[in-house]
Amino acid sequence: MAFRQIIGHRTALELAARALVRGSLPPSLLFAGPEGVGKGLVAQGIAQAMNCLNPRMGSGSDTIAIDGCGICSVCSRIDRGVFPDFIVVKPTETGSKNIESKTGSIKIDQLRPVFDQAAYRPFEARRRVVVIDQAEMMAAPAQSAFLKNLEEPPTSTQFILVTSRPDMLLVTVRSRCPQLRFGFLTVDEIVDVLCRNEGLEEKVSRAAAATSGGSVGRALKIATGEFSTSRDAALEFLDVISSARDVRAKISGAKAFVVAKGKRRTPAADREELRLRLESMSALLRDIEAVTAGASIPLVNADVSGKIRKIAKEFSGVRSRLGFSIVHQAIDAVDRNGSPKVVADWVASRL
Repeated sequence: MAFRQIIGHRTALELAARALVRGSLPPSLLFAGPEGVGKGLVAQGIAQAMNCLNPRMGSGSDTIAIDGCGICSVCSRIDRGVFPDFIVVKPTETGSKNIESKTGSIKIDQLRPVFDQAAYRPFEARRRVVVIDQAEMMAAPAQSAFLKNLEEPPTSTQFILVTSRPDMLLVTVRSRCPQLRFGFLTVDEIVDVLCRNEGLEEKVSRAAAATSGGSVGRALKIATGEFSTSRDAALEFLDVISSARDVRAKISGAKAFVVAKGKRRTPAADREELRLRLESMSALLRDIEAVTAGASIPLVNADVSGKIRKIAKEFSGVRSRLGFSIVHQAIDAVDRNGSPKVVADWVASRL
């Protein structure tokens, strides 16, 4: 995707474009920021601007110094993921070299052929671009191997590490990769992405964006219904907590809130699902607070307003505001690889 087609992150785009024009782009970069905000798209935009057959140069009021045309054979193949000199490495399921997964790992066996290829000139491109997606999922041996390549970077290859958890990378890896920070998108920016790129209705997009926490990826899950099971679980958990008379009853409700492990589930998958459920709970608590305060604002979860009003009868405004803080502390704990059961029990005991 060309820079001009990317919504948000204007500062990051301008910095990258200026560095490309000046020839000062570092050989390795670290894109750090929340999940689902478009870091990978910016990496793709760099690959296009760097190798486009007919690059667009900025002029006048255009603050993007250089951009891919988006239509030449190089740009179109990068968009489709079939350009030989644009390589994206992603985590794979444990025990598999081919099945991509958001909960697997990046193993050294995946990186060795990439490093071997990086030692030679690109097939077609002026400069090869290698993107390590979810770089925090690199196993320790993979990070060590990557570090060796950073110490003597190949002149014809650009490395870009994309991560939402830079703290999980080796300090030595982080120190050799200048960091470009990405923030959350605004509600309007997310609505624009969902309407323009996904063809969703504005009403659906806006409702999803309001509960997405600034992440397009999360908003898309909400808009397409993948979030509904998480919200149902959060609603049931709040219902149990609101009517429970002691801590034991609350913690009993937490058992159903934590995803049961299946044969193909991993701890990372359980944490991701719990995170989605906690985010759903956060949005529900906002609505509960609005009801307890008697506010006339529309509810984000208006389709379950009856259940929300029932739970709100047991919640004071102070309790819902405290609950909002507790849930966000729990999300932070999940992001730090906390045990789903321990986190859910803690939430139950505090609410």
